[in-house]
Amino acid sequence: MDFGLGILTFGTLGFAVAFGYISARATEKLRKSDAPKSSLSRDGMAERLAADTQTTA
Repeated sequence: MDFGLGILTFGTLGFAVAFGYISARATEKLRKSDAPKSSLSRDGMAERLAADTQTTA
């Protein structure tokens, strides 16, 4: 019983650590890319307004 509980505990912990690592790498990859930002974020909205101003001016 104790052995199985240890496997479940460390398996769950290992999964959480691996998921966090993969998520952090994906976030860093998106941050470094030139993909358009969400229009819901402050800097994304500013980016879209600046691009709109450049095309109309």
